[in-house]
Amino acid sequence: MSAPRLDFPSFRLPPQAEALRAEVRAFLAETLADFPPAKRVRNWTGADPEFSRKLGARGWIGMTWPKRYGGHERSYLERFVVTEEMLAVAAPCAAHWFGDRQTGPSLLRYGTEAQRQRFLPAIARGEMVFALGMSEPDAGSDLAAVRTKATRVEGGWRVTGQKVWTSWAHKADAFFVLCRTGADEGDRHNGLSQLIVEFSSPGVTVRPIRFMNGHHQFNQIYLDDVFVPDAMVVGEIGQGWKQVTSELALERSGPERYMTTFPLFVELVRRLRGVEDPRAEE
Repeated sequence: MSAPRLDFPSFRLPPQAEALRAEVRAFLAETLADFPPAKRVRNWTGADPEFSRKLGARGWIGMTWPKRYGGHERSYLERFVVTEEMLAVAAPCAAHWFGDRQTGPSLLRYGTEAQRQRFLPAIARGEMVFALGMSEPDAGSDLAAVRTKATRVEGGWRVTGQKVWTSWAHKADAFFVLCRTGADEGDRHNGLSQLIVEFSSPGVTVRPIRFMNGHHQFNQIYLDDVFVPDAMVVGEIGQGWKQVTSELALERSGPERYMTTFPLFVELVRRLRGVEDPRAEE
């Protein structure tokens, strides 16, 4: 018995979204004209601050955010269209990606007014790069096992610990650090908080983790008694687990979960043209 034929009917976007798609596609065709396929396949995680600033100038970062924070109050569908087109050509988005996808929305939800005014407009302009300080050595995928510790001092916190697999930390200005600010009393999800740490702070050391081919994207970060003022606390002390899981929901639900391989698929189809293989006709 043969499997039934699958039919995926097309979905028609509103005219405004279609016009935006055409605008983004034309921009990318011109801006990334010299990108060869081999580079595109691995390049969507590339960090190109100049490219991000060009996107910011066009209003394509922080698209859904309030205008008073540098956003543009456009629809989530329009943001999806821009994101989809960027991923389809493996545009080098990492310089603004984490700020646009996670840091910005988290600051809108949990941040203070001063934090929003300081960081969000800079992210939206593509002028400030954020990284994510979650994973740690020996913790595997158990995020609640973080051991980076923040101790209360006058005017703020002293942070000591390590983070690992931190993408583009060597290019970033600041990052959210998930750390333990309270004692572990049996439930490791309690006593966690988030702090904004600037990479220019004394005591922060960034070391590369290189791929076998020498490519540098990941980093290990050492925090040695780094002072973080109270103004850099994100949300509430002790609510870090709630906050970080909401950010992970944003990370895991985007189109990059399937669109990152799209350039490879396009190149495969291109090479199969004219090939005498029945699989190329299916």
